[in-house]
Amino acid sequence: MKLHRSKKNVDEIINLLNKWGKSFQIHHGTYSTIIETDTTKIKFAGAKFSNRVFIASKMINKDVINSEFGRQLMQMSFNRMNYENNQQLNPFRVKRVLNIDISGAYASCLRVNNLITDKTFNYLQRLKKDERLPACGMLARTFTVFTYECGEITDITVNRAATAPVFFYLIAEINNVMQALQFELGKYFYFYWVDGIFFNYDTPPALIRTVEQILQDRGYKFKYEIVENFSLSKNNHVFTIKMIKNGDPKIYKFTDSHIGRQITNLLNEKAKEYKLHTATA
Repeated sequence: MKLHRSKKNVDEIINLLNKWGKSFQIHHGTYSTIIETDTTKIKFAGAKFSNRVFIASKMINKDVINSEFGRQLMQMSFNRMNYENNQQLNPFRVKRVLNIDISGAYASCLRVNNLITDKTFNYLQRLKKDERLPACGMLARTFTVFTYECGEITDITVNRAATAPVFFYLIAEINNVMQALQFELGKYFYFYWVDGIFFNYDTPPALIRTVEQILQDRGYKFKYEIVENFSLSKNNHVFTIKMIKNGDPKIYKFTDSHIGRQITNLLNEKAKEYKLHTATA
């Protein structure tokens, strides 16, 4: 059985099975959540990907494991921060800002650091933009198993791919590039988000050339995007940025409201019952 993946749907099924005193397991991952009993499997499907994504993921995984640097990274840990804003900015609106995006950032980072072959990189380049990220992101595939017996949670096991640190390295490397650009831009910097940086439209041309040179020296291709009607607001220390980018409205908030995170929070709340129970047993 397949159902739409939402916090409400998952919660309803869990509560129903607990009410009936059933024993079951929940496999909760980045892209899907599965509830399985002795007789039934219910899959809450999220994003659907083409076979190209899974082929690319396997190619990346193979190259990383065959890479000496990749194997070293798998034993390390990295900061996963991937955004920053100018803390000195007050709310404002402008008609235009400059925006540079790194082209195929994570795929490029893999190739620049010799973590994948030219063959794999070229295959990634043929994927759509919304296919490349999950193909790279599957390096960090993670799922948590919540075990319920007779309506009560009895065990929690987290399973993360051995290659996960490599993906976190990509995040850290692209963030390092963004920080270098932020430093050069100084007061002209507005904010960056993952692989795109936004800055004052009137930034001196010489400074812009310096920013471009940094990207070129590090082996990254980039492109300028058209950004109009840019506004920044602040509420309770949370920045909200709105803009029209390439004709489409965009909103950036430094919070995470992803459905997967919502379900994770739901399951973690239910897990507290298990932890409290075992602590007092």
